[in-house]
Amino acid sequence: MNKQPFKQEIQQSPINLAKAALVLARAVAYPDLDVAHYLARLDELAALAETAVSPHDSILTQADTLADFLFRQQGFQGNLAFYFDPRNSFFNEVLERRLGIPLTLSLLYVAIAERLGLPAFGVGMPGHFIVAVRVAGQDYYLDPFHEGKRLTMQDCAKLVRETTGYEFNEAWLTPAEPIAILARMLNNLRNIYVQYQRWGEAAAVIELLTLVQPDVPHHLRDLGFVHFQNGAPHLAAHYLDAYLQEQPNAPDADSIQHNVSQAIDKWVRLN
Repeated sequence: MNKQPFKQEIQQSPINLAKAALVLARAVAYPDLDVAHYLARLDELAALAETAVSPHDSILTQADTLADFLFRQQGFQGNLAFYFDPRNSFFNEVLERRLGIPLTLSLLYVAIAERLGLPAFGVGMPGHFIVAVRVAGQDYYLDPFHEGKRLTMQDCAKLVRETTGYEFNEAWLTPAEPIAILARMLNNLRNIYVQYQRWGEAAAVIELLTLVQPDVPHHLRDLGFVHFQNGAPHLAAHYLDAYLQEQPNAPDADSIQHNVSQAIDKWVRLN
């Protein structure tokens, strides 16, 4: 896997989130992905949306019209039937299949809104990503996973409660930074690939997470675990040792040292 193009994208200021998401997909699962092609698809979609969204309407009306255009007329929708299909988290697949999860459908909405000059941004609530549109200092919330319907504060609290069980905190409604959105996308993919025991893809995802969140040591630990499961104990030992170097007093340090040492010794004897 070539991590360099993704690293270059996240070092841009500002980050082009749609482009970074496509470069992410190419790095993890689609080595032949043509990023420029999909960016052009977004431009074409925005040009179509421009014919539906009247600049003479209020910002909020334009935002609702854009939601209607994307999620009803164009048929982009939440994949309720196969929510944990990893394709829902790859932006190129969302553009191809018109199916996604809250995060990627919100990314689509914001990408088109930006091209139309609408002040939209992503909101990373726990358990359910949404979009906000800011009008005269007031934020209005939409849910792209459910056809872009308008949400009240109470609706947001209900979504969080239903998906996580957490009590609502209004601080969760602040704009999500692009780097945090990419981290959330990668964490979603990591969880899916680990659940499906697709260790090679899980390792590729965590490699990118180490770029997005270089100060999070448990990514090194997770890389060690997935490489071990993928039959690469030498790589497992490398990353677990790096984790222990950074976190010598971690609660799992003794367990890792003991169990990994035994596993590596067994692998050496077999080879």
